[in-house]
Parts: sequence; C-alpha cells; structure tokens
Amino acid sequence: MKQRWTEDQAWDWYTSRDWITGFNFIPSGAMNGGLWLLQEYQHEVAYRDAAREIALAASLGLNSIRFYLPFEVWQHQHDAFFAHLDELLALLDLHGMTMMPVIFNDCSVPKSRYREPIFGPQPEPVPGYFGGSDESPFDDDVQGGGIVGYVLTDEPELEPVFHQYVTELAIRYGHDDRVNIWNIWNEVGNSTRGDLSVPMMEKTFAWFREADVSQPLTAEVWGGGAADAYEWMMDPEHIPGPEARAVELSDVVSFHYYGDYTHSKGLIRFLRQFDRPLLNTEWMHRPYRSLIETHLPLWKREGVGSYFFGFVNGKAQFQYVWEFIKQLPGIDTRLWMHDIFHSDFTPYDPDEIPVLKACNLPPSRPVRPGNGS
Repeated sequence: MKQRWTEDQAWDWYTSRDWITGFNFIPSGAMNGGLWLLQEYQHEVAYRDAAREIALAASLGLNSIRFYLPFEVWQHQHDAFFAHLDELLALLDLHGMTMMPVIFNDCSVPKSRYREPIFGPQPEPVPGYFGGSDESPFDDDVQGGGIVGYVLTDEPELEPVFHQYVTELAIRYGHDDRVNIWNIWNEVGNSTRGDLSVPMMEKTFAWFREADVSQPLTAEVWGGGAADAYEWMMDPEHIPGPEARAVELSDVVSFHYYGDYTHSKGLIRFLRQFDRPLLNTEWMHRPYRSLIETHLPLWKREGVGSYFFGFVNGKAQFQYVWEFIKQLPGIDTRLWMHDIFHSDFTPYDPDEIPVLKACNLPPSRPVRPGNGS
C-alpha cells in the first residue's frame, strides 16, 4: 500500500505547479450547493448558474475550488452524481482550474435535529442566518460544547458503503489532473465530536492510499481546542489530538484560520515545523479582520495555498456571522463575513478586486522555504 508522502515528495509536487489560489465554492443558488449542483433535478439550471460563477472566478485568476462532494447524491442518484461531477471538472478544466474535493465533514447538528438532505426543489433560506438555516452546526449549544453533532459515518453498518464510495472516487479520479488534492475530512472533531471520527478518518486515508492515487491527501488543523472564538486566534499553537492525528496522516498540511494578520503570520511560523507545503483551506472573515487586502498577499508571499470562504452571495447567506459569535464584544456584524460578490456580480468591496488580480495574475510558482525564498 502507498505510504504517506515524504517531505521531499510533497515539496516536489507543490513547487511543480502554480501557486494554488482558490475559494470554497458553494454555488449561490442553494444552501446545499453540492447537492443542488450534482442532483438530477433541474441540473441544467444549476449548471448554467454555476458556470457563470466559475467564469467570473477565472477572470480574477483564481485557479481552484474546494468543493464538498454530496455523498447522498452518489448514494441515491449514482449515475447523475458522476455525470455531473465529470461535467463540473470539465468546466473547471476549460478555465484552467482544479478541484479540491471534500469527502467527509464533522460540522454537524445533534442527531435529534438531523434531517435527510432534500432532493428536488431546494428550500428557501431563513433570513438572517449563516448557512440559510436557523438550525446549524454554529449554534451556541453545539459550539459551546454542550451537544455532540451527528454524522452518517457514525453508523457502523454503512462502513462498506462508504468504502465503496471512496474507492469509486479514487479509481475514477485518482490520476486525474483536474483533481489537485483530496480533502479527506473537514474539521475533524468539530461539533463537540472529539475523537469520534478519527477511526473513520484513518480508514478513509488508507482507502485512498490502497487505490494508489497520485494526488496528495490532507485533513486540516482548525483550532478545535479553543474554548471560545478568540482563543484560537490568540493561541494558535494548541493542536488537539484529532487534528494532530490529521497532520500525521496528511501529505500536505492544510489549516483553517480566520484570525487577523499578525496572528496569521505567527501561525505560519508555527506550522513550518512540519516542513511540508501549507494550504489555508478556509479563511476570509471581515469581522475578525481576515481580509483580502491583507491576507491574500501574505499567503502569496509565504507560498501558502489559499482557499477563501464563499464567492457569490446567495441562499447560503454567508454574509451573516455565525450564531455563536453574534453576542461577542468587538464583532461588527454590519460587515459581510464571507463572499466577494453580490448575486448580480457587483463586488461587496470594490477595493478587493484589484488585490485579487494583482496576487493571482500572472500565475506564479511557490518555492520551498530555504530554497531561494
């Protein structure tokens, strides 16, 4: 079985391609963007709208998307899942872009509030709530540590199904240049889950390696040990057990960080200890002062891959802050938290657009620290 990449292998891969500058792509037409885009219902409409947003991203020099794959579409509409994923990858390739697929995810609600994904027409958002729903993984009771979130991977009888899902993805796309990195698990341990997902995360890494995929694998550090929203910003050096295990398994080190410029620089210095390429796969939070104008030049200068959160504002309502920080002092909720554009493609902050273009165009190659940087 293929093993974790060596540091040299990871750097050879990373420095052989353009600096990764992308975004978390949740198409504006739905709250569950992956399901909306890959399901059978009105796919032509969803694809048309998504294609316009991808073209807009390419015009800014963005070259990759991080995209949550909807397991339920694979499970219930198998052929449509692959046909529409192929179509999306072809669209990205047309614009010189790649995809970082997200396989599994610990951001979740308690089992008592879990609802099966809705196929067909998508629900309308509840006004004023991040994610478009007034029940989310970002409620006080989940983020405060009182209630454990539920994910489908908790069901042991489904493990063979998940194995099949991962194996099919790995065989079909494991040597596809349009897929640049596999994001095995999003925010392991979130929603007060602790170590619950670690065994399945380990198995998922192993399944991909058994398939001998050519792309790197990663699961990110995200600050789950923080007692509140500010602690991870002020003390980023604390890595909880599940996240430490994610780093041990990862070929390249990914992380989520919404903190300010000064603390972002400190986090980069800390993560350099692993001597592997770094990618920030979630950032950009205006109320926390994680800004396009300050942080994108930082990631570019330091050779840190970048996927900011959101793009075109829509039903997911990423302009609103998470529920659990609404009452914290110093949070200016008048500022959009995420997203770059209004639904009509006018920018939220026109000053961000020239910064995006200046950092992204023309493309450039990162270098290994100490090797000419």
